[in-house]
Amino acid sequence: MRQKRGKDEPSFVDTIKKYIDLKAEYYQLAFAEKVSLLVGKIVLLIFTALLSLALLLLMLLLIYNLLMTWIDIPWLVSLIEIGFIGLLMLIMWLFRYKLVINPVASSIIRSLLSSDDKEEEDEEDEE
Repeated sequence: MRQKRGKDEPSFVDTIKKYIDLKAEYYQLAFAEKVSLLVGKIVLLIFTALLSLALLLLMLLLIYNLLMTWIDIPWLVSLIEIGFIGLLMLIMWLFRYKLVINPVASSIIRSLLSSDDKEEEDEEDEE
């Protein structure tokens, strides 16, 4: 004999549908979180690059003033600064993968592929 289910008990199919809906919502929220973290990291990287550029320009002004007091030949000071900037550009070009591309790419990949298992493990450890 079958027992009759009450109106308040959900059926197995309803439970599966709710589970699928909750999983879809979870993945949607996880995707939104990862994208927002990625955008935040990109904005931080842009601001850091702009501040680094400003710092470099101020350092060049300091070097220019120091060289002008020591050498007092404007074209030679400008030539030394051009050589310094050219050397920095050469170093950045030669080591572009180690200094720029690989760290940025790994940071982006880490933020997009980070699993939520770490958070679940932390919650289980606290209990």
